[in-house]
Amino acid sequence: MAENKKSFILYVDLIHTVKHLTDEQAGKLFKHILSYCNDENPASDDVITNLAFEPVKQALKRDLKKYENYIEKQKANGKKGGRPKAKEPNPLSDNPSKAKKADSVSVSVSDNVNVINNNIDAWIKDISNSPSYLEGIYMKLKLRKGTISSLLKDFKAHLKMYETDSTNVSEFKRHFSNWLNNENAKGRLAQYQKETKGQL
Repeated sequence: MAENKKSFILYVDLIHTVKHLTDEQAGKLFKHILSYCNDENPASDDVITNLAFEPVKQALKRDLKKYENYIEKQKANGKKGGRPKAKEPNPLSDNPSKAKKADSVSVSVSDNVNVINNNIDAWIKDISNSPSYLEGIYMKLKLRKGTISSLLKDFKAHLKMYETDSTNVSEFKRHFSNWLNNENAKGRLAQYQKETKGQL
């Protein structure tokens, strides 16, 4: 056994061997195992004990090797300074290690919904007044000019349903593009594309 190691693993599947032994033979085997684990280098003239002990001995050697590797890794980590110190949480991180203290702001649900709706309306207006962005959407999706307003209404309904908000117009555009590629929008998009083909 390794120095300062006070325990070992004895696997329960040993029962398949031990149940074929008499109580006396099982007792000899157990004493032999304990003697081996205490570095007493036991020797036995009993063939049954030697046969039953051999698979136990091999398992103990494998476990000891794993244990020694584990100890070496711990020593190497200790030389490096142990566990790295926790970094300061990034306020922009999704999962900071310390919870932030909540601001004491009182806003009712209806106020919050109005803020979200006002942002959405402002960003829809921004998109509607952005010809280069609209042209890119029409070309990419092969849509007739003017159909974007219907899609934006559908997208607004989607945002209301899931109470989703964006922090700025760029994020809103990105969210809108993702939504257009999402399965939920594909049915509506196919309908608009079909209407567009009929008018070409």
